[in-house]
Amino acid sequence: MKIKKGFAKRKIGTRYVVVATGELSKKMNIIIEMNETSSDIWDLIEKGCQTEEVAKALSEKYEIPYEKALEDTQKIINQMKETGVFED
Repeated sequence: MKIKKGFAKRKIGTRYVVVATGELSKKMNIIIEMNETSSDIWDLIEKGCQTEEVAKALSEKYEIPYEKALEDTQKIINQMKETGVFED
């Protein structure tokens, strides 16, 4: 899993957004708003972590059961794949 080339995350105030950059911005005019958890997932995927590693990190950071973290992580990753931001 990785972030598709041409997308960047930016912080605006207390929120995060993902936008298409460069040539990709001419083809895809999208802005994805992210909360802190989604931003954490982005950062961990960017570092090369796999889904299970991301869920483990979120479970520890937010003190939630691993199963819940895994479910939420998979949901967000699937949404990002559907929008074309993440790719295998």
